[in-house]
Amino acid sequence: MFYYPKTKSLISTSNKYKTMQKKYKEIKEDIKKYRKLRNVNNRVSAVWLSLKRYYEQSGCNYGTYESMKLIETTFAINEKHQIYKKFQYHVDEKADLLKSLVWISEGFDSDKVKNILILSSHLNTLMNAGLVRVDTKNCTISMEMGISLLVPYLYEDEIHTLCVKHFNLSKDIVWAFNRLLIFDEDPVFIIVDLMKKVDKQQNKTQKQN
Repeated sequence: MFYYPKTKSLISTSNKYKTMQKKYKEIKEDIKKYRKLRNVNNRVSAVWLSLKRYYEQSGCNYGTYESMKLIETTFAINEKHQIYKKFQYHVDEKADLLKSLVWISEGFDSDKVKNILILSSHLNTLMNAGLVRVDTKNCTISMEMGISLLVPYLYEDEIHTLCVKHFNLSKDIVWAFNRLLIFDEDPVFIIVDLMKKVDKQQNKTQKQN
């Protein structure tokens, strides 16, 4: 009969060590957040530095506007890279928000303003996050999303989460407005088709998971 107490002891010790490491990391993170909360008035400059660092590491081309605390870039939003849109990321001190914005149209036909307003109203009702804005004076359409500066101040990874979430949503919003602006389709039919498109995407994602 063979007995290996040392092996059992080593496994037990290893598990305890991993648990202690995890607890130690959690305590370090809690202390870090506590220190940040003591200096919460620095959140504007801290989030701006984090945002710039995020785009420095991204490898994409972008412009930085220090005085406005704004980063501007362009992304292709369809698989064939035929449609490019301007994206802006803004540390808005006045609103106390980190904002992500995409310009859907920077000069639409004023004759379509009624249907544009109808479509934007439907989209704003359907979206859990994000807001479509229509400027009838300058004939522009944008869609923005924002989170409290306190969130990325404490959790820097939330910058990436916001950017990805906004980008994915912008693809559907641009798709919907292109159906109206380019093909002059009825807003009601566009919304119906968009809901079918989103349901199809969700079903595909569920099957993959």
